Amino acid sequence: MKKSMFTLIISITMAFPVAAETLTVVIKNVESANGYIMLVILASEQEFDGDIEAIASMKQRSLAGDNTFTVGNLPEGDYGFRIMHDKNSNGELDSNFVGMPTEPWGFSNNATGTMGPPVWSDVKFSLSGKATQIITLN
Repeated sequence: MKKSMFTLIISITMAFPVAAETLTVVIKNVESANGYIMLVILASEQEFDGDIEAIASMKQRSLAGDNTFTVGNLPEGDYGFRIMHDKNSNGELDSNFVGMPTEPWGFSNNATGTMGPPVWSDVKFSLSGKATQIITLN
């Protein structure tokens, strides 16, 4: 009985990893304190493409200068994120008549696309332990 209980406990522990990784995102040189900085954490290409809901999203009031988010308790793995400075607090990334963003935005790894958003392979990074990404908004 003791041996089988020990085996059960070990099996449960191995089935549910307990690693708690921490991601810090520093957004450099935000130009104004208007509105909010919005961060969306993505754990897969399907989340990046919008096919399924993102693992986490958060917002905080904008500060002129540097803004920092710290996200803990993430499982080890591949992630990406997107950021926007919602200057007018309407909850959307505003764009002009041809679809170009008119509010500052950014992606993990400071990835940018050509004539559109970057691809998942440019945005994703491996998170193991603690990681910090320093992002400059476009």
